[in-house]
Parts: sequence; C-alpha cells; structure tokens
Amino acid sequence: MAVLLGLPGSVEARTTSDRTGGSAQAAAGAPPSFAVAASRGIEELLGTGDHSPVGWNYNTGLWGGHIPANWWQSALAVMTLIRYAERTGSVNPLYQRVLVRVYTRNIYKPHATARRDFVNQFMDDTGWWGLAWAAASRYELYDRGDHGDAARFLALAEADARYIASQPRLCGGIEWGIGYPPDTVANAEFIALTAGLYSFRNTPGSFYNPGQAAIWLDDARAALSWLEHSGLVNMQGGAGFDGLDRGCHVIGGAMTYTEGEVAEALIQMGTALQDPSYYDEAAAFLRYTISPASELVINGILQERCESILGECDDLHFRMDLPAYKGLFIDAVSDWSTATGSPAFDGFLRTQASAVVTNAIRGPNNDPARCRTPHTCQFAFHWTGERDPAPLGVTLGGQESALDALTAVLPYHR
Repeated sequence: MAVLLGLPGSVEARTTSDRTGGSAQAAAGAPPSFAVAASRGIEELLGTGDHSPVGWNYNTGLWGGHIPANWWQSALAVMTLIRYAERTGSVNPLYQRVLVRVYTRNIYKPHATARRDFVNQFMDDTGWWGLAWAAASRYELYDRGDHGDAARFLALAEADARYIASQPRLCGGIEWGIGYPPDTVANAEFIALTAGLYSFRNTPGSFYNPGQAAIWLDDARAALSWLEHSGLVNMQGGAGFDGLDRGCHVIGGAMTYTEGEVAEALIQMGTALQDPSYYDEAAAFLRYTISPASELVINGILQERCESILGECDDLHFRMDLPAYKGLFIDAVSDWSTATGSPAFDGFLRTQASAVVTNAIRGPNNDPARCRTPHTCQFAFHWTGERDPAPLGVTLGGQESALDALTAVLPYHR
C-alpha cells in the first residue's frame, strides 16, 4: 500500500486540562499537532500493511472485517476519507484508487438482501452508503474533475435513496430494518441524503436535472414532516429519542449520533432551500448535545452516557457501533459552521480535537502513543482522559470519529 502525501502546514493543539494524574499517556511526550495526527491517522486508516484493526483491506475493499459493524462503518470510513481530502484540498490518486476498489469489490454482494448497489435489509446501513457515495460523487466532480466516476457514484447514491423510499413504513416512518419500527437516525439520514441529492441535481452543470431534483426534495420534505410529528424530536429544545417500538411509542434516549444526524438533516435542508431557519433549528440540537442536560459531555468533551460508568459500554450489545457515533455529531457541527460561517462552535470543535490528541492516541497494543508513525496513530473510544476500559480499545469507529474531530479544525486548502 502506498503512503499518503503529508498535509502541508499544521494547527497546533491546545491540550485539555490535565485529568490524567501523570498517566503513561502524559509521559509519552507532547501531543502532536492536529495536522500531523490527522495525516498519520488517515495513513493508518488506509492501511499501511501493519494489519491494524482500523486499516483498509484491499482484498475485501472494506474496513474492520473482524467486527460485525464493518459494513456500515466502512461507509463512514469513505466519508471520513473524503472529508479529509476535501478539507486539505488533496487529489492524491490513492484516494480515488481506494474509492474505486470499494465500489468494484462490493457493488455486487450475492448473499445480501438486495444483492447489489450497497443496499441490505437495514435502511440505516443503506443510508450511510448513500451518503458516502453522494460525497464521493461530489469529491470526484468538484475536486478531481473526474466526471465518469462522479456519475457512477451519483447513480449509486440515488439507487440507495430509491431503495429506502420504496420500503414499507411501519408507523409511517422509515424502518431502520425490514420489519422493524422506524428510528430517528434512519429517517434523519434519508432526509440528509435526499436533500443533498436535491442540491446536487438542482445545481447547473453536468448533473443538472430539475425534474429529479424535485422528486428528491419531495422525499426530503415528507420524511422531515413525519419526523417532526413523530414525537421523536423536540424541534425547539433539540432533544431527541432513539426510535419507536412496534406499538409506535417513543423509546430510548438521545445519543451523539442521533442528535448529530437530525442536525445534519436540517443543515442539508437549509442548504438545499437556502433557508437559514433550518440552520437555527439544527443549532438547537447541537446546543442541547453540548449542554450538561444531555449528559453527553463531561468537562466539555463528548462522551456517550455509558462512558460515565467504568465498563458499562462494553456490556452493551451494540458496543462496537458506539465508537463511531461521536464523529457523526462532530461532522454535523462542522457542517453547520461551514454553512453558516459562524464561529459559535469553534471552541467546542477545538476542545474535541485537543482531547483526541491528548487522551486518545494509541499504538499497536492499545498503549498510549503520540502518532510518531501511522501505526502509533490509532485512536481509542474515550476522549476524556478518564480510565479507559480496555475491551473497546482501538476500533474502526474510534479511528473515524477521532479523524473527523481532527479534520474539523484543520484550515481549508483550496
């Protein structure tokens, strides 16, 4: 595997207040800059031949093949890679080779529910892939200027959106899986995807198609209307729930990724319609999440609620999903900041990046490290500097979330 090009320049990290009590992490030396940690972490994500749990596998075209979450988290890995490439202005040919390999190796899956086009029985999985391929199409069109790859990636994103739109809707909303009740994140993903496709198709240029754009906008509006009236979200206060049960009753509390994806859906609607009122609604979800009332922050640093009790996260059946959640919230904050031009959340984003480089960098044995090489630039689930229950350790989702946090504070290179 080729080595990525280094990122020019750097943004120096401001360390969080010392809560590690002179731990081995602190003894490992000064934290790396955000830029160095992001660059080497991306190298490790793309696979450097060291067989780490976060590296891309050329043979499968996926990431994290040792865990059940590898399918949907591979979609997130594509988005993490594209965010980094767009932010740094990189058109490194390696990125395109990876995207093409992911596409060609997995476009046809003989044992999956729908067998092709990156869809399966889970609407949330399919939504993440739709969002990933929409982002890949945008990158190929606007950054690399490859209209062929942009066209086939866009076709795939639209196929995923059509598949989701065609499924039955228990309780009136998008089911997170075939035969299961709707949940917040699957509906928010679909809104973000279709609103983004509307923007893409409504922009004059290679893929301008106002008729198709209108279809996507109708889908986005209908899904948002359902979500607003489902009882799953409080549009004024910004608090949300996880989903509905089979009786269409609200269950579960807010998590970082549900809050983030609702905000992302509203951001995409605001951008699509050029209506800043959606940005105001999105900000309510961002503000709620970073407030003490949500129990999703500690000392200003993101956490899932289970992190407050040592080992509790590892007891959850979806524990391998958890590390990916914080990155999705970070992405929403970053996208809101870009869409509005407001610095309101800049301090929050820098705090998360500082927490990552201060507390979360690990080496090959989950030991504290400082990103001196890609292999020593893996990232743990916990960002707070509190005791880290080893069972979760370094995961693909943790790598994605940390890289999203680091990318969000890098300067734009255009």
